[in-house]
Amino acid sequence: MRPDLTLPSFFRIYALPALWLFALPLFGLWFTGHATARFDRDILDSIERQIAQDADLEEGRRQELLEFFRATPASVACLTPGEALSEFRANLGEACSDVQQYQWMRRLALASVVLGLVSAVAALLCALMAFVSRPFQYGSFAVGWNMLRITGALQTLAQGGLAVWLSYWITAVWFERYYPKLIGMVGILAAIALFHVVTAIFRRPSMDFEVEAERLEEAHAPELWAHVRRLCTSLQAPPPDHILVGIDANFFVTESDVHVGGQKLTGRTLYVSLPLLRLLKRSEAEAVLAHEMGHLLGGDTGHGKRLAPMLAQFGQYLHALREGGLTLPIFHFMKAYRGLFELSLGRSRRASELAADRLAASVTSGQDIAHSLVKVGAYSSFRDHTEAGLFARSEQHQTVAIAQRVALGFTEYALSEAVHNDLHGVVTPHPFDSHPPLSARLENVGQTLSPADVAKVLLEPTSSSWASAILEADTTEARLWAVYEARFSEAHDLSLAYRYEPSTDSERQHVEKHFPPLTFDGKAAGLEVRLDFAQVSCTEWDAPVRLDQVKTASTAGRMFKKYLDLQLKGSGLFSGKRSICLSKLQDGEGLLRAFGHYLGRHRAMEEHRTRSQQAA
Repeated sequence: MRPDLTLPSFFRIYALPALWLFALPLFGLWFTGHATARFDRDILDSIERQIAQDADLEEGRRQELLEFFRATPASVACLTPGEALSEFRANLGEACSDVQQYQWMRRLALASVVLGLVSAVAALLCALMAFVSRPFQYGSFAVGWNMLRITGALQTLAQGGLAVWLSYWITAVWFERYYPKLIGMVGILAAIALFHVVTAIFRRPSMDFEVEAERLEEAHAPELWAHVRRLCTSLQAPPPDHILVGIDANFFVTESDVHVGGQKLTGRTLYVSLPLLRLLKRSEAEAVLAHEMGHLLGGDTGHGKRLAPMLAQFGQYLHALREGGLTLPIFHFMKAYRGLFELSLGRSRRASELAADRLAASVTSGQDIAHSLVKVGAYSSFRDHTEAGLFARSEQHQTVAIAQRVALGFTEYALSEAVHNDLHGVVTPHPFDSHPPLSARLENVGQTLSPADVAKVLLEPTSSSWASAILEADTTEARLWAVYEARFSEAHDLSLAYRYEPSTDSERQHVEKHFPPLTFDGKAAGLEVRLDFAQVSCTEWDAPVRLDQVKTASTAGRMFKKYLDLQLKGSGLFSGKRSICLSKLQDGEGLLRAFGHYLGRHRAMEEHRTRSQQAA
């Protein structure tokens, strides 16, 4: 969810799509009424013809019967118990079973609508309660989540059953025939949807929080550890159990379990950034540390730890609803509740950030927290620009040297107009909190900075930093940068393999390094399938098929065998089709995986080429 979510955007993005929850039940209500009215009309037409053709009836009796049957619909006779209409009901015979089905489906559709309305009211109340206070926020989400996952399963069951019923009766009523394949397909979709929802309710998401950092033992930074403890004592906040050092452009504190270097750390963990420690004066770094300790003191980290598992499970539940097919309307409804809750969550998180800033300013100074915010925001933005520029390049890097590029280019960036555009409303990267814009945070601590002041702050030399209090800080930072830059190079290298067409021999070699030519042998001699980044061929075909010819690719079962079917562009439904019998290959599943991988690369290349042509 986005931290900048507002009420207008909520209604546009979340509330309106949530109304799709009522689409199928409302259609079911209309259709059952329509089918019942049609049933009554058909029966009345038949009765009127019989009465008109009965020559033995006297005219008075004829008019009396016509008035009775016109005033008493056949559906009323079918659904009304008692002796008054028993003869009418008996004459209708098995036809009444249709009306009874309409009645049951009408009730099911109505129950789905009522359940949706009740769920909407309950979800709205729970979401509004979350705005009251932090304890209410946790309690309301716990109630809302547990209630909605049950109602979501009930809606899936009800709407799935309604969809299967409609798949028969829509064609039966309108076209006087039915299609078993259509009914079976909808039934399978309903079963899949229910399976996704039920399994998601009981599945526990992984809460592993991986951090790329190194644990800072007290023996390697006794002065820093002692200072953090003194700071916590002055704030009356619990000190961290662990301190991690890394190269990410942020500081944070958490009470969640942290996995680092193959170890699982429990308790309170403080993360500090070595590049930022070098950039910040000691007093500025102390302001940042006081801010993070303020989150411990204010209970922010404990609240986040309690709330995180439910948020993660709800996210997993939303994913199951999105993948469930028939559950998409329910997904949009649940997403709307999550979006409304996100408004309260963002509001409380921003309030917590401002409170932590004020606390840090009271311990150090408003100027120190203001300067630290500017430096952290500017460094983060420039590093993001640097990495984005490196990743966007269309040639391989001999060395990425991100740390050196950021250090060498930071002065020029600090003097440019870009830094002011980036800092205006900047949101500092953080894995747990939604930070308010920089302008609001400066105002919160009573500070204002002009463009000239910002440049002065960023260019002022750092005479003393807490990085110097960490033994082997240079070695640790270099080791972390080496790992990060190697991973960055690998990701860029793979990205180029997806971008290249290729148009040169070197580009072709690069693509083939990641997407080499593959051969899949058949179980019988003479059958062979070849696949490379540009085409696929089969010995049963007259000619290879280029990947740019493939319109769709799908699997199908025919005569107890599995096939990969390729529909080609610009061809007829049958003449433009190529098939590979996967069951005839020694590794049919391997070919299927590889073909999806290679076709995905080709389409990513086409998309990149289109974007590049549009940007040119």
